[in-house]
Amino acid sequence: MAIRTYKVILDSKNAIAPEPVFLRQGDKTGAVVIDATLMDNGAPVSLSDLTPMFKANTADGQAVIIDSTGFNIIDASGGEFTYQVPNALSAVPGKIVTAYFSFSDASGSESTFDVAFIIKKAVDATQAQADDYITIIDSTIQSLQQKIDAMNTDVQTILNAFNQGDFYNKSQTDEKDSATLSSAKTYTDSGDSATLTSAKAYADTQDATVLTSAKTYADSAIQDTGWITDGIVYANGFIKDATDPFAYRIVKYGENGLINVYLSGNAKKESGRLGLVNHQAVIAATFPTIVANYVNGPNGYAKYVIGRYTLNWSGITIRQDFDVNGSLKVQSCGANADDSFYIDSCYIVDNQPIN
Repeated sequence: MAIRTYKVILDSKNAIAPEPVFLRQGDKTGAVVIDATLMDNGAPVSLSDLTPMFKANTADGQAVIIDSTGFNIIDASGGEFTYQVPNALSAVPGKIVTAYFSFSDASGSESTFDVAFIIKKAVDATQAQADDYITIIDSTIQSLQQKIDAMNTDVQTILNAFNQGDFYNKSQTDEKDSATLSSAKTYTDSGDSATLTSAKAYADTQDATVLTSAKTYADSAIQDTGWITDGIVYANGFIKDATDPFAYRIVKYGENGLINVYLSGNAKKESGRLGLVNHQAVIAATFPTIVANYVNGPNGYAKYVIGRYTLNWSGITIRQDFDVNGSLKVQSCGANADDSFYIDSCYIVDNQPIN
C-alpha cells in the first residue's frame, strides 16, 4: 500500500511536479508511488514498444539504482504509468541530484529531465547503506547462459582430446619449450627496451593536452555555487538556526542550459510565536541580490517553483514569496503560526548568466 502518490508530468521541455518527491530513510519499495505522464511538448507519447527504466544515484552519490521492475502501464497510448519507488533510493538521507526515467526500444534509449527527490532522515541513523540495486532483464540472463553452455562444450572437447593422448605431458613440454622460452626472454630483455622507453615518453607528453582539455570542458559544463549561508540578513525577530540555517544554491547546466535556484533551512522567532494571523505576511529574511534577480527579478526570470508552501512545526500552512529586493516573506494560510518554519524550494529559471 502506498502512503503517498505524486502526480508528475514528464515533458520533453521539463519535468513538472507540485513539490519534490519526499521519502523517509528506510521506506519500503512501493511506500511512495509516482503517477507519471510522458509527453512531448504537451502531447502524450505512446509507451507501446518502449521499455521503461528508472535510474538514479543515492543522496551521497555512492550507489546507483537501475530499476525496471516497479512499472505499471495505465494508458499506453496516453503515456500514463505508475512507478513504485524502490527501497534502495531511501537508504541515505539528503537531496538526490540525479534521478530520471529512460525509455528504450530497438533504436536506442531516451531520458527525461531529473525528478527532484528528498530523503528525510529516519530516527535510526545506523541502518545499512544501499547496495547497488540493479535489475537484469531476462534477455541478458539468457545470453549469459548461452555463453556458459558454449564454454562447457569447449572444456569437454579439451578433456576428450587429453584422454586420447593428443597433448604433451609436462616433461615433454618442458623439454621442447626450453630453447624457445630462453630465446624469447633474451629478445625481450634486449630488443624491447628502446620501444618501451619510447612508448612511455609518448604517453607522458602527448596525452597532456588531451587531459587538460577534458578537465577544462568538465569544469565549465556545470557551474555550481554550492550551498551558501553568507549574505542572508534575518529580520523582524527571526534568527539563524544553529544546525540548519537558511541557505541558497545556484546550479547552471551547460552554457545555455537552465538554472536551478535551491533554498533550504529553518528560521524561527527569537522568542514566542511567529504571530501571524490568517493571510498576514511578514519579512523573515533578505537574500543577496543574485537570488532576488533569479526568483523574482524585474524580467520575471523564474519559470517554475517547487516547494513554495510548507508546514511549520504546529501544522499551519506557510506561504513563501520573494519581493524584488530579495526579501523572503512568510504568510500564514491558516490560524496563528507557531515557533518556526522550514523552506525547501527549487526555482527553475531560464538560461541567464551567474553573476
